[in-house]
Amino acid sequence: MNIGIIGSGHIGGNFGLHLAKAGHQVMFSSRHPEQLADLVRQAGSNAQAGTIAQAADFGSLVVLSIPYGKIPEVAEQVGTFVHGKTLIDTCNPYPQRDGEIAERVRQNPDLRETQLTVDSFPMASVVKALNTIYFVNLRDYAFRPEGSRYALPIAGNRETAKKEVTDLLHEIGFDVLDVGSIADSKVMEVDQLFYNKPMSLQEMQKAADS
Repeated sequence: MNIGIIGSGHIGGNFGLHLAKAGHQVMFSSRHPEQLADLVRQAGSNAQAGTIAQAADFGSLVVLSIPYGKIPEVAEQVGTFVHGKTLIDTCNPYPQRDGEIAERVRQNPDLRETQLTVDSFPMASVVKALNTIYFVNLRDYAFRPEGSRYALPIAGNRETAKKEVTDLLHEIGFDVLDVGSIADSKVMEVDQLFYNKPMSLQEMQKAADS
């Protein structure tokens, strides 16, 4: 699969490294793609770097891993390139970094954080994933054998897109708990049930059921 990474920092960068190791073709991107040479070297022959527009166009699946406050701006630049594609949203709102746009969603218990991405990319199939895991754990817990894996929650409104993301996460050594639609994704949000809490699939299922 060709996978475009929009935002190649701690989460996007490590996820892209794992995907390249698993045999996928990865295009890392940022506002300064010339600064991604070391990351591409780490990833090996399955990786390259480009602009965010190039990555969005390249990927049959696209990963959005940018500051939350930049989502509308990036959507204006690359939205047409992700029409009909699965878009993995790893973004979290932090008011101290993202300002009023994050403050508004954090203070409204009825508004899901990922709705901004859904609204900004209306022609993509948005799947929330990888926003709950600390980047060190994403880096270090990958490719564990079955029976010793950590689990990651996902949420989305289209089953085929969630299946696509689940398969990728399984490939890089994580179990997956589908928590439901975007409307059900509160348990994945900042400081909620699954945020930055490493769990096995059994532990995560038990927490979700309690």
